[in-house]
Amino acid sequence: MRASILFLLLPISVAAAVMNFDIAIGTSPWFGVTLSPHIEFWRIEADLSFSLGVVIDQGRLNLSPLYEPFENLKYLSLDLGTGGALYRVPYAGWLSFSNLNYEANTLSLWGMNGSIGAVIQDSYALFFKIDYFSICVDNNSGYHLSVPISFNDFKIEPFISNLGYGVGLSHRGIVFFLIPNMGLRIGYAADRLFFFAQYLANKTNVGFGWVNEDEWVLVSNESMDFRKKIDKIYVIFRSEKERWYAGFSFPVFW
Repeated sequence: MRASILFLLLPISVAAAVMNFDIAIGTSPWFGVTLSPHIEFWRIEADLSFSLGVVIDQGRLNLSPLYEPFENLKYLSLDLGTGGALYRVPYAGWLSFSNLNYEANTLSLWGMNGSIGAVIQDSYALFFKIDYFSICVDNNSGYHLSVPISFNDFKIEPFISNLGYGVGLSHRGIVFFLIPNMGLRIGYAADRLFFFAQYLANKTNVGFGWVNEDEWVLVSNESMDFRKKIDKIYVIFRSEKERWYAGFSFPVFW
């Protein structure tokens, strides 16, 4: 009986979505419909966005989605207490590893209160962390080995990596490290917010993200995706490579 009631209530707890009509100008003007479901059940939270509209390209009308398939999932969180998973927002436990970089489509997995974990991007990595030792290795022969020294919530981490010797500092989700003659990184990650900026090996990598159900700001080296509600109207902006859109999104129902 209880299982039957749970089965009936589950779709109600899952189905919470906003449907909007979007209109935007840019390199290829676009208008169409966006559906932004927020899914929350058990220990899972997910924010998605699906779009379908008409793109005006060189005077022709083309039916096209605004997002690629992997971009439909804006945020995913699985909270298992001592472990879990995060998609899009980096897990703070691996930001101190110099052989890992921010990528927009990043899945982080961890267990045993963050003592073990994996990071899946275009490549993948495994890490192991305890109070006095941490190591991360990836499938591109990258590695990072550190010996943290803790002072309450503050840590100093001398390390050696495939990029050289360095030292890191961390405090309540904020991470900084420096590798002499190679570069540095500063980062921060919380539940639905992150910031990432680094210059390493003559390459710059930046990222910023804030996700709140049907609103988000997602920035990377390659793109910017912005959707923010002001009163009942959403301001939208998207830019990638040589294409950009900017406009407004009007609610149809929610």
